[in-house]
Amino acid sequence: MKMSRTLTLLFLMLLPALNGQEVELIDWDYEIDLLGRELAKKHPDLFFQTDSTWFFHEMRQLAAQTAGKTTFQISVRLQQVLALMGDAQTRINYHYMIEKSQILPFKSYWFEDGIYMMETDRMYEALLGKKLIAINGVSIEVVIDSLATLLVNKNPSVVKNSIPRMLTWFQLHEYFGFATGDDISLTLRKSSGEEIEVVINLPAEPGEMLALQPKPMPLGWQDQKSFFWDHYLEDEHLYYIQYNRCWSREVEEEHGSGASALFMPSFKDFEKQVLPVLRKKKIDRLVFDMRFNRGGYAPQGTEFIRKICKSLPREHGDIFVLIGRTTRASAIINTVDLINSAEVVLVGEETGGKPNFFGEVRRFVLPESRIIVSHSTKSFRLLDEDLPTIAPDLMVPIDYESYMKGIDPAIEAVRHHMDP
Repeated sequence: MKMSRTLTLLFLMLLPALNGQEVELIDWDYEIDLLGRELAKKHPDLFFQTDSTWFFHEMRQLAAQTAGKTTFQISVRLQQVLALMGDAQTRINYHYMIEKSQILPFKSYWFEDGIYMMETDRMYEALLGKKLIAINGVSIEVVIDSLATLLVNKNPSVVKNSIPRMLTWFQLHEYFGFATGDDISLTLRKSSGEEIEVVINLPAEPGEMLALQPKPMPLGWQDQKSFFWDHYLEDEHLYYIQYNRCWSREVEEEHGSGASALFMPSFKDFEKQVLPVLRKKKIDRLVFDMRFNRGGYAPQGTEFIRKICKSLPREHGDIFVLIGRTTRASAIINTVDLINSAEVVLVGEETGGKPNFFGEVRRFVLPESRIIVSHSTKSFRLLDEDLPTIAPDLMVPIDYESYMKGIDPAIEAVRHHMDP
């Protein structure tokens, strides 16, 4: 039977179809059944939150409703089912199907006081610095609620981190019924309170991008691309270390392909730079910033933290760990390492990852639709209590006005923190 389906598919692909398009013939009953069986077999505990009866019922229901739907639409619906299973690492990679010409030309950030437009094509310069209120007349709150069905969203930080990018995918707005045709209208609010409408036409053509740049840039935002960097503020005796990636030249050589190792920074060199500062400089406040760390190889950070604690003098200043919506996976492990190794004060926002989580992700591809499926292969349990996030001791989100003034509220909270 499988050979027959394959031969039929190959034959039809050679025939000219109506409107100049190829005929797409996919046995969705087979594909979706295979997806369910493979996930149940490969995942370490797929049904830890939702029972298997519900899952396979939903998959059968979905398979019965594929007529007339595109592969993208079916992929999104599959992702909605997987999101309810509770593992953020097990997902349908539908974003590979987003057409570049259907990506809206802007970048936004979800500040404490709303979603603001931070970058856009020169053609739509009027967007910059405005707060997004609605899309095609649908309030942004309704849009967010719909998009969030694609996320494992018990944690608000996950939603805040993911939604700004998802807002640019026109195909998702079509899927949820917020948009049709070849344009989309954004309602925005100026600082004065006045609302304006900006219509974006599709397909989007690459153009000159304009970005808002605060002067000065808040300390934590100054260099998110570097894997790790440090800065000693002499007048404050504050030592700031930003750890953005749990990866390095050494890790790439040992655990990666090795091909890119020469283009990566050496962590050994970084340690040689950091540890003498800890031993020789007066440090009233040590700041370890992992707000933008999505993970990587945890043992590198674990060993680094051990060396930091060993290098600090017996009588040392306060240690602050900055966490946020992007902190997840191995960065969560290293956050717990710090909590277990020293008395620390957690500052920032809730982490985007759980302290007990699934990881070590693998992929497989469904044979006919070519849908890429990611799934976890290992369970990590760092805390006895199964918390949806690691919450900071000092909750310090950033608002739009502070950002544009160059103020990093988390750093300001560190500066003004007093021991209880």
